[in-house]
Amino acid sequence: MLVWALLMFSRPEPGVAPRIAAAVTLLFMVTLFYQMMRTYETHRWRRYFFAALGFLFPVGFIWELIALRGTMSIPVERMISGDTPFCFMVIPMAIVPAAIGRTVVFPGSILPTASNPHAVAMMVALWLAATLVMGKGWCSYGCFFGGIEEGFAAVPKKARISKIDLRWRWMPWAVLAAIVLLSAATLSPVYCSWLCPFKTVTEYPQVRNFETAVQMGIFVTLFLGLVVALPLLTRKRTQCSFLCPFGAFQSVFNKIGVFEVRLDRSKCKPCVLCEKACPTLSIGTDALESGKPRLSCMKCGACVDACPRDALVWHIKGTEVGAAPERARLLHLYSAWALAVMFGGSIIATSLTKLIGLVA
Repeated sequence: MLVWALLMFSRPEPGVAPRIAAAVTLLFMVTLFYQMMRTYETHRWRRYFFAALGFLFPVGFIWELIALRGTMSIPVERMISGDTPFCFMVIPMAIVPAAIGRTVVFPGSILPTASNPHAVAMMVALWLAATLVMGKGWCSYGCFFGGIEEGFAAVPKKARISKIDLRWRWMPWAVLAAIVLLSAATLSPVYCSWLCPFKTVTEYPQVRNFETAVQMGIFVTLFLGLVVALPLLTRKRTQCSFLCPFGAFQSVFNKIGVFEVRLDRSKCKPCVLCEKACPTLSIGTDALESGKPRLSCMKCGACVDACPRDALVWHIKGTEVGAAPERARLLHLYSAWALAVMFGGSIIATSLTKLIGLVA
């Protein structure tokens, strides 16, 4: 992993700030990986990376927007012309129109351009490669948005709201079905236009009329409620659990992912520490009885780390449960951390470069 990190960060852009940022990022990523190896804990150290990714991504992204156009808002005309970076959240909305009408509903460029390097083809290829291996593990290692709410969820030592109606976990599936149908009917990314909380800290339509004002109000309300307030109150990833259609979409790929978490029921006692630790409501009585978490499991490792009896273990599909759990953890971790270093690490290094350049 050190060699991989050196390949990623050994050739920073010219200048003092990029070199310092690359060195700090390399040390940060390698140290966290070493700690995961040394302590046999995954979630605890992964969370430091994920929160750093979540909070530093808007710094670099907003910085670039201000430098390019002087504002976070974007006129509709520039959105239509393809100046908006492609976001992986659009993928489930884009499938049906692309398959039936050969239409990309997101107003971005297919291939990278000088004004928009984050093109459709690049993001889809990166997402697909990671998803085929990790399934919903993308939501623990690749989703920079998830790092924001996970960072807020890590702040309190104890949840103020501990009882959550499990029927809420069906909401992302309902949102997914609605936005796929509406996007196919309107040939537009409905979720991005009306429901995405992270527009608040990235890029949003320029407020020109009542409609765009309502959109901005929805973005801010959802962000403050689901990304800030509820994670602080519940210690859960509430946006991911109660709204995110991409999270529901990713859950389907847990069926084909190589790695998973399984339960050895002979070792399990009803202490429910795993249920309390799970940030996405993926563990409950039904999951414990079936021997594995619900489909929404994002492979963060919180339940495995929390179990005092080693009843929850990492598992490679097709092998015997509990046969070599540490080997399964390591294989999963190497693939997941390789993505984290390449994708998340580059985002962290870019944002650190901006901050270091500001104070230097």
